[in-house]
Amino acid sequence: METIHIYNPAAGSGISQTEIHGYITQSAGDCRRLIAETCRRDPHTHFVVHGGDGTINEAVAGVLEAGAGETARLTFIPAGSGNDTVRTLAAMDGKEFALDAYLCNGRYGVNMVNVGFDCNVVSSAGQFKKKYGIAGSLSYLLGIVTEFFKPFGWEFSIKATEEGGGTFEFEGNALLCAVCNGQWCGGGFHNSPLSDMRDGVLELLLVKKVSRLKFISLIGKYKKGTLIDPATGNVREKYASIAVYKRITALTVGGTKQVCIDGEVIEAESVEVEVLPSALRYLADGAAAKETV
Repeated sequence: METIHIYNPAAGSGISQTEIHGYITQSAGDCRRLIAETCRRDPHTHFVVHGGDGTINEAVAGVLEAGAGETARLTFIPAGSGNDTVRTLAAMDGKEFALDAYLCNGRYGVNMVNVGFDCNVVSSAGQFKKKYGIAGSLSYLLGIVTEFFKPFGWEFSIKATEEGGGTFEFEGNALLCAVCNGQWCGGGFHNSPLSDMRDGVLELLLVKKVSRLKFISLIGKYKKGTLIDPATGNVREKYASIAVYKRITALTVGGTKQVCIDGEVIEAESVEVEVLPSALRYLADGAAAKETV
């Protein structure tokens, strides 16, 4: 099995040119293109991807677009500003395992879909990075402050297929909606601590509209994941009136303006998400494999 190391030198933490012994991406979409083309020639290739969540998303898309999810192998080396996907993977046991992915509005993803406040924060954080060169946790913090003073709450229409086949529906004003395969978002928000990338389901975390004062008291708990009770797998009783946590396999959201897919924000008047169980193969101990171009 050939191993190809792929580096994104534009990733948030930066990669020294002296550290690179493999393929260097040239622009957005280059990683996805390279992997898709390589997989069509040799679907058994092992890709070691050095970059952030955006680069990882491109790698996942390249493998799945080429139909090589069951044969290609992926290893991720964190080199971005957030590295949320790798935070979840680092806690998993095993050298090699199948990973769930998801499809959102025709795009492949592996970590998380966000609409509402979370998505808007990522959009604002991107502006701070683009205009002022501010990245990492500080850009997300500034994004939170920026969005805090904008209009709060959005009218969403949500319908989800729950694990087991039941239906969850919501019509009303909400602050945010996250659909989670991984546990982390926003460069260190552990908002979905029970998510498992190997269980064949996604987690829906919905927070209804609250006052700004209430938001201040909740943001720390949302970041630490303590809105969720690990013993019951549900929202803690004291937050049950404002938050919903469900294990789902598919979801539609109406009333959106934009959606964040693994950290990339795109315009979307509605959002459709479905889980893709065991869609990828991940090689956790593959970083030291022989490097080739």
